[in-house]
Amino acid sequence: NGPFIPINCASIPSELMEAELFGYEKGSFTGASDKGKIGLIELASGGTLFLDEIGELPMRMQAKLLQVLHENQYFKVGGREVQQVNCRIIAATNRSLPEMVENGEFREDLYYRLNVFEIEIPPLRERSEEIIPLVNHFLNKYNNKYKASHSISQQCLDAMVQYPWPGNVRELENTVERLVVIVPDTVIDEEHLPKVFFQTQESKSLLQFPQPVPLQEAINQVEKNLIKKAYKELGSSYEVAKVLKTSQSKASRLIRKYCKDHSKSTQNESTLT
Repeated sequence: NGPFIPINCASIPSELMEAELFGYEKGSFTGASDKGKIGLIELASGGTLFLDEIGELPMRMQAKLLQVLHENQYFKVGGREVQQVNCRIIAATNRSLPEMVENGEFREDLYYRLNVFEIEIPPLRERSEEIIPLVNHFLNKYNNKYKASHSISQQCLDAMVQYPWPGNVRELENTVERLVVIVPDTVIDEEHLPKVFFQTQESKSLLQFPQPVPLQEAINQVEKNLIKKAYKELGSSYEVAKVLKTSQSKASRLIRKYCKDHSKSTQNESTLT
């Protein structure tokens, strides 16, 4: 029931990090407040201090944080009175700390001090069952914020589940907020999604297979998808050949092979010729 105090280590300049974490006494440095400042560790007393993006913490602050974890006490900037630590510290990162330790970018002793109980959170694309509950959560959040009453169609939800979300939950939240802000209709539909959603789906359909297949079979499938997509969008063997940089005779042969509705276009092209 205690406070939860988050801090993003990447968002605070290195020269201010010590004052933010530990606080400072009045007049301890130029520009310091006359009243001093309570640090985040003290604010989190009885609760949790969440150090997000811990991999971005400067080396000098890594040493100070290690000392705090080891001794459970610290000094405010410019202070002489020992302050006791009375909070749980949780750290998170999207970087590989073992690799950073190897490269000399993160203290090995601090890594092992923090790594008491590790929880690895898979990327959102590997836990697609969470996407719809998260979408609904953020939809309610931004409907309330912007006094809107949007809903999301099933087709739109299906597209969101298929999207790989390289930016994970942050990208999903930003996408939902953007849709709530810019969509004039009450129902958010698939057509309102950013173009990247459909580019990703096309790439997946052209290049990905549910399981390993013989190489020639894979090549034939990609060829088929490319020809069908190009013919659907362009409508003539001449344009298909031009875009795919092949001969018109080969394009015509592949269209006859893969496209069921090729006869009508072939007749039109013959008439034009």
